[in-house]
Amino acid sequence: MNKSEFLSHLYSHLSVLPPEERDELMEDYENHFAFAEQNGKSESDVVRELGDPAELAKEAIGERNVHPPDPVYWMNPEHFSAPATELTDSRSQNGFTKAMIYTGLFFLNLIVIPLLLSCWASAVSIAVGAFAGLISPLALGLEFIMKGSIQPIQGFASIILVGIGILLMILARYIFKLLVRGSMSYWKWNHQLAKGVQVNEQ
Repeated sequence: MNKSEFLSHLYSHLSVLPPEERDELMEDYENHFAFAEQNGKSESDVVRELGDPAELAKEAIGERNVHPPDPVYWMNPEHFSAPATELTDSRSQNGFTKAMIYTGLFFLNLIVIPLLLSCWASAVSIAVGAFAGLISPLALGLEFIMKGSIQPIQGFASIILVGIGILLMILARYIFKLLVRGSMSYWKWNHQLAKGVQVNEQ
């Protein structure tokens, strides 16, 4: 039994379910086939792993107080055209949904990515300010070497700048951690969403 035969048998046994639930289950199994094929499995391997479509349909129907009618087999051309038509309509709706997801991601990234870049630029500015404050005693030392003397207020200002530099360095470290974590999470979310759409397309 190949993929088309399996899905046709399964569709006929799920005919007692509401159309929305039946189409959702059929789409799940189609995605299962697509994912398995991406991992190098053949249609026959997937069919063998899934088992009898009739048993799968019974499990899906579960405790519903409905009795499945006689199955409609794929060999019957009068009944096979109906599921194929409904599956085509479902795929058309999925195509529209995928297009909306990609469009939404595009406009969302137009807003989020510049904001992330601005946050990174601010964090770099804070880190530069912290570094400048920490090395202020070196600048004061160079001035002492060149001029031979420094003003007491300069030494006091250098101490204050070092303190500010330490505080800014702690702040910059915390901000960098948040930015790395947030940027990675946002990238993974984009990647997973796009990957999910690509799997559904196959």
